[in-house]
Amino acid sequence: MLRASIAGLLLALTALPLAVQAQVPAPAPARVIQCSAPVPRDEPWRVGSGFMVMEEVARHLNSSAPALPLKPVRQTSKAVPTLEITVARPDWLTPVEWRNAFFEAVVYRDGLSPVDLQAGDLQRGTVLPPSPHDDETTVAALFPSIDRGWLPSSWQVVLFLCLDPTQGAVNPRRANGRELRVYARQPLFVSTLRLSTAVGLLTVLAAYLALAFAAARIHARQYAHSRRLLGDGAPGAFGYALRPTVIAQDSFGYCSLSRFQVLLFTLVLAGVYAYVMGRTGELPNLSQSVLTLLGVTLTGSTLARLTEGSVMQTPNRLWLFGTGVLDPTPRLPRWTDLVESDGEIDVTRVQALLFSLFAAVALVVSGTGDLENFTLPDQLVTLIGISQAVYVAGRALPRDSAKRLNEEIATIRTAESRVLADPADAQARKEFETARNAIASSLRDVFSERFCEPRLRGLQPGDRVPPPVEA
Repeated sequence: MLRASIAGLLLALTALPLAVQAQVPAPAPARVIQCSAPVPRDEPWRVGSGFMVMEEVARHLNSSAPALPLKPVRQTSKAVPTLEITVARPDWLTPVEWRNAFFEAVVYRDGLSPVDLQAGDLQRGTVLPPSPHDDETTVAALFPSIDRGWLPSSWQVVLFLCLDPTQGAVNPRRANGRELRVYARQPLFVSTLRLSTAVGLLTVLAAYLALAFAAARIHARQYAHSRRLLGDGAPGAFGYALRPTVIAQDSFGYCSLSRFQVLLFTLVLAGVYAYVMGRTGELPNLSQSVLTLLGVTLTGSTLARLTEGSVMQTPNRLWLFGTGVLDPTPRLPRWTDLVESDGEIDVTRVQALLFSLFAAVALVVSGTGDLENFTLPDQLVTLIGISQAVYVAGRALPRDSAKRLNEEIATIRTAESRVLADPADAQARKEFETARNAIASSLRDVFSERFCEPRLRGLQPGDRVPPPVEA
């Protein structure tokens, strides 16, 4: 009986640990990184990463090495920080699987130990739909959180390769049928939007100030005349030269539309180019639209300069200045010169100016995001070209008012010569007075405020004014 009791007690003591062990739950298997489920082909693409459990990603990066072939990562010029990552197809991955692959991306600050990463060190990116090829794929990933402050920063970019388990044969390297345990890591120096914008604006400012400084030296006589007209209210010499009308004026003191267009596109393109270079760290290529736009405006400006010249014949112009009928002081350029011709609004100038402004705004808005692929509608480029051609042709063709004025001045000069040759010739004096009274309207149309009408009314044969004395 005693032996039976001892045996029962030992049996109970032996079964107790097994019962306790049966009540303790078995440890859960370690979780692995899960890629976001691929979007079915019959559904619209949903951007965003849904797989990221940062603790698991950090643990995976700490315990594994990159094995995915990757080309250098580059930053695009878009306002939202966007990285372009070109990844090559691994040899062990079939082209069919490669075309059905999708990607996830994270970044962390450069300088952190790749074996001591924490979940808080990682920042998730939004991967846009890729366009895979048989050998390589370019992936665009958005990282809005890495663009802060003014100074550039250095990062490590990690790209994960994921596969759709429903496509192709099962790959032995696939984990849980959702993600390949292979990734790529690449360092990248990221510029900030504020710094890149400042580089573009400072480039435009420096170029414009240099042009204004040159204009102040070239048009010193014109500025002295403006001081005499405006008195104490006149700006300083450099402040006067800062006006776009002063920089873009021609040799006769008129703000040239063609020069203004070249100035506008040069400054805008210089600013956009400097911004893109500061944003990407590379010298950007220019699109065909940009080259065409510059070619049209530069050609128009060159042809317009070939047609530049006085509307008056030289002997007639000298007579106007010598008699004091035309003010010999330098003309001050005005904004209205851009749309005015022969004392009236020129619609062709208005059209060329408006569409040039539209093109410049489009270059700033769209060109900063992708200067290499910036395109203008063909209709807009054609319209700007037509406007330039009409504008240049209008300058080259003889002006009716100028032709009529040259004939009238020739008449009054002939009558003046006859009167001076024979002061008693009453017919010649009458012809002189008739021509003098009739010429006022034409002079007013062609020369506007430079025409001295009181001087013309009192003009007598042989009257001349002494040359102006510079102060």
